[in-house]
Amino acid sequence: MEEGHQPQTQDQSGPSQAISTSFFPPPPSVYGKFTSRNLRLLRVVQSHQLGPEEKPWDQLEPQERIQRQNVILRKHYEKLKLVAGDGGFEKDGDATMKDEERIQPSHHQGEGDFPLPDFDLMLELEKPRVDWIEQDGHYHVFGQTWPIPDVTPTLEELGIPTLHPPGVSDRKSVLISLLNTLLHTYHSLTSDLLKPVQIYDVWVPTPIAPPFQPDQGQGEGRQEQQGFWTQSTEAKDRLKHVQNVVINMQFLINELRPTQAKETLKLMMQTQLDRRRRETVLIKNKCEAMRERIREIQQMMRQD
Repeated sequence: MEEGHQPQTQDQSGPSQAISTSFFPPPPSVYGKFTSRNLRLLRVVQSHQLGPEEKPWDQLEPQERIQRQNVILRKHYEKLKLVAGDGGFEKDGDATMKDEERIQPSHHQGEGDFPLPDFDLMLELEKPRVDWIEQDGHYHVFGQTWPIPDVTPTLEELGIPTLHPPGVSDRKSVLISLLNTLLHTYHSLTSDLLKPVQIYDVWVPTPIAPPFQPDQGQGEGRQEQQGFWTQSTEAKDRLKHVQNVVINMQFLINELRPTQAKETLKLMMQTQLDRRRRETVLIKNKCEAMRERIREIQQMMRQD
């Protein structure tokens, strides 16, 4: 498996493999397969040395991989059975494992009393190959593709027009300008919505009018203007402009995240410092009050 990078695909048609689009997606169903028993079986399969006539794992079909894995596990089980007696595989591994994770004899799993897994242990339970991920340059999480190294795409790469000068340093003034643009566009949009409804409010003349024929018109010497009425796209254009302005503002704000984190850390440290100073003053005042009280008691004892 070390020679070539051949991605292994899985059947994604089952309901358990469907991509969740909820805000808090559940963990993938494969986590239920990471039991102590399955991990011990995985170590058995990984420790198998391929013979000279055996194909590498990455050259086998999915069904052939499962068949080879089950043959390896069956041979290992029979070997342990001869050494440790019936149920010998139960004694191989962690003695503190839960009862439901032990390998129990079963007569409903085909031939023999050893239940075999119905999935590819190496494909499901092995750690991801980091070198393959780096070679591909990306990885997939919940249906989204993330590049390696993680880089923030620019507005041009996202297909969004840039409404601020590149390399701007004074982001505060640019954000205020974008906010004014947003409010002005929003005001224009609401003003359009207050106008009477007009389905066809833009006259579009035809580029080339047909030659005038007197017998087809109502009067000779008069030619009607050729064209058609259509909907105005000003509202859609303004909505698109509002979206672009908001995205530009979010992009500039995200660039300020490191500065925000630094300022937040400074504020937290300053708050802790002020609190400790107040506590120190209170302790000193309390100590001074106790000293004063001790002096008063000493004076009263001398007078007696």
